[in-house]
Amino acid sequence: MTELLFQTDSYIKEFEAEIIAVEENAIILDKTAFSYKGGGLQSDTGVLTTSQNQNFKIEEVIFRKGKVLHLLSPSPTDNMLGEKVKCKIDWENRYRQMKMHTALHSISSLLYKKYGSAVTGGNITPEKSRVDFEIDHLRQERVQEIEQEMKRIIEEGHDVSISFMEREEALKDQELIRTKVNLIPESVKTIRIVEIKDVDKQADGGVHVANTSEIGVFKPLKSENRGKNNKRLYFTIE
Repeated sequence: MTELLFQTDSYIKEFEAEIIAVEENAIILDKTAFSYKGGGLQSDTGVLTTSQNQNFKIEEVIFRKGKVLHLLSPSPTDNMLGEKVKCKIDWENRYRQMKMHTALHSISSLLYKKYGSAVTGGNITPEKSRVDFEIDHLRQERVQEIEQEMKRIIEEGHDVSISFMEREEALKDQELIRTKVNLIPESVKTIRIVEIKDVDKQADGGVHVANTSEIGVFKPLKSENRGKNNKRLYFTIE
């Protein structure tokens, strides 16, 4: 079982770990600060260096059948099992994803509170992101309202905290019910909670900034009609 360092500290840029398994073009570490692909987030990338100073590029990190697989280039060899390695995250991309992710949570909350709109999907990349939600229209004045609300949330500087909650307790929390915490597999008994103080509270496994002031400048890019009462908003940060 890999210890997920990024779930308690999103700001770890470098760390040391041990290779506990080699599977084809991937390795498994005893602990990792690389966040894996999922939930609309791209995975981290970076560099792994062995004790013999051999460098491998970490192309992608995925979660499959309970395992966190780090896909390497060139492919690892079986004799790397048990090797102590140093790992370095591509921090520029990671930090932008952290900002984008916290921005998306903030948007999700204001859409729900201001318009009663439920988010139906989303995708985050370091360059731009999108959020899909149920709403009757998304004309320009409404996009401007969202932009102004996001500006306020960023300027107010709301702290972002991480906590863990037992599943049964989480299911009783009214703020978490709207995020469909009940859809998390029943095998998961402890739920990770990301709370943006006075803004949002969600069950979530991804990386975030520590305060909304770190997000930067929120910029809506374009909106799309995705069907009756379903709209899409693209945005970026500067």
